[in-house]
Amino acid sequence: MQWALWALAQAPADRDYQGPEGVPNKPGAAKPGKPNTDVSVDDVFGTGAAKPADKPPEASKPAEAAKPAAKPNAGGSDLSMDDVFGAGADTGSSEAPKKGSEPAGTTTARDLELDDVFGGGSSQPSGASAGPTTTVTTTTPGPSDKPADAGAGKQKLQSPSEQILNKSGGKLHTRFRIISSLHYDVDRAEPRKISRNENRVEFYFAYTPNKHVQVVGEVDPVLMGTNQSRELDDLASQVYIQRFHLESRAAYVALTDIAPGLDIKVGRQIVVWGTADKFNPTNNINADDLEDRPLFTEPIANQMAVIDYSPLRDRDKLYFQGVYIPLFFPALLPPSAAAGLKDPYAETPFANDRELAKITYLQEDYLPKNPKLVPRVFGHVEMPENKFTNGQFAFKMGSRLGEVDISASYYYGRHDIPLPVQATTTQVHALNDPTDPPDGYWFRSDVRLIYPKMQVIGLDFATQVPFLGNMGLWGEAALIIPEAKQFHIDLPPLPGGGVDVTPNDDMANPEAFIAGPAIKKQPFLKATAGFDYTFGKHVYVQAQYLRGMINEFGAGHIGNYILGGTDLIFFGRKLVFRAFGMVDLPNNNPKGKGPSGVIAPALLFAPPWGYVNFELGSFALLGGDKTYFGQRATGSSIVYFKVIGSF
Repeated sequence: MQWALWALAQAPADRDYQGPEGVPNKPGAAKPGKPNTDVSVDDVFGTGAAKPADKPPEASKPAEAAKPAAKPNAGGSDLSMDDVFGAGADTGSSEAPKKGSEPAGTTTARDLELDDVFGGGSSQPSGASAGPTTTVTTTTPGPSDKPADAGAGKQKLQSPSEQILNKSGGKLHTRFRIISSLHYDVDRAEPRKISRNENRVEFYFAYTPNKHVQVVGEVDPVLMGTNQSRELDDLASQVYIQRFHLESRAAYVALTDIAPGLDIKVGRQIVVWGTADKFNPTNNINADDLEDRPLFTEPIANQMAVIDYSPLRDRDKLYFQGVYIPLFFPALLPPSAAAGLKDPYAETPFANDRELAKITYLQEDYLPKNPKLVPRVFGHVEMPENKFTNGQFAFKMGSRLGEVDISASYYYGRHDIPLPVQATTTQVHALNDPTDPPDGYWFRSDVRLIYPKMQVIGLDFATQVPFLGNMGLWGEAALIIPEAKQFHIDLPPLPGGGVDVTPNDDMANPEAFIAGPAIKKQPFLKATAGFDYTFGKHVYVQAQYLRGMINEFGAGHIGNYILGGTDLIFFGRKLVFRAFGMVDLPNNNPKGKGPSGVIAPALLFAPPWGYVNFELGSFALLGGDKTYFGQRATGSSIVYFKVIGSF
């Protein structure tokens, strides 16, 4: 019943980089600062809060109340290639940033480019326009007109967000986006079809009346274009014809510097820990959104209270963070997850070889010879009760030691992907009945799934290597201590007491069930390590080693993976060719099944007239049906198209 992951996305250019969608701002991995729990514009509308260090834009927040993040430059010009990768040599590496200089991701106010829509960390300065700044020529003054000031022949037009910011005296920062995307199944699906069409409107605001208070909110009305009507009655309901729902990534109040170095935030928010790209084993506070593959592992906001404390004047030197989450929120799974559960031949999460041998015989030998015994599977998720005793909490301590940022963390809560613990089998149609059952199944299996408890002890670091051209290095590891759980599977209730699932012992010993540990009490390790580098001004490369994917849980269930990719940047980042891929190592899969993988090419384009961005990409899944990326739970191979308008 193991669910595979349904996508991968590109990696960060640096540690200040907030996710995979954008182009790197500087070569190497800049170091994270104080942990970020505010939701910035990029967090809400672009890449998600994929970094632990940056503070939100807080456009209207007074300087003295802000965290020690670099301030954007006051100038206004288009972002050039030099702004992105530095003005170093056309080949080779650039100089390491000097201490005290502005961190990677700080740029001047500029026109809308790929990073504004597809990510790029904190490169968007506070109050910068979401669209391009357009200039228009004014009329020539006549004889009765007052003399024009020098340089007043042109005036800048402001975006709606800039106008709101200026009219509010810098206290109200807003941003609006419209996103339309379409996915088409091109392989591993029958029939090939449009599988997903999402149309989203995003509204974000951050109001800062003074240096101690900030109110942040964001709401996204979402219309799914595929209609779900199946019966005549469904055509009379908008629920089936137009699938509509609301999402929110932020709804909280922040109290800043209520005591020296002490901040508190209460409400719906996102807290992201870890230094790796996307695959962060130390990041467990917010559940993952795994439904939309191009936005893979996007965090889902949840209600929580967050306390940040920095006892030193230089807050990066030492900081503490505490988080309490009263309500458990599960991961959002793709439709293929249910297909994986209902597949009677899918891998089951037994941890011992004895039970694995029994279920392997049942799946590969007995059931194919006796198809009437294949059950129809129904999944039933057991959610934790909404009680304070089921709350989650986490603590983190971080510091900067020279050129290295490190942190240690602890989390107590639950794994956000459900795992099966019991499968109850009942007979619903007599085997000797001459008529076949209407649905084609003689047996029914009801699977109970739970969210197991766990404790996570984490360590992470990020740095740059000046003598290697500021090559970025990062790594994190999580020692996970799980709650032990058994898995019990009822076998078909046949005459004689069940099914003999040990035919090689020369004894007739039918069994009524297979039971054994699915999750051992034994602690297990997940880890990610990677590097990135920029060649000249137009080529970015990255690679990561992963031990353990997001859905893998428990000793004996952890695989090993390699991820790598590149960006080719042209025309001042108006055009980007991207290719990323992931492969699992052969020992992850059953013997003789070989490796599996996924390839994700994409083309990102920003037209010269601004305000609009396009993305065309694909996710191609490779491997046999018994491999990690080839199993049914991974879903289909897709081509997708996305258009985004910002103002």
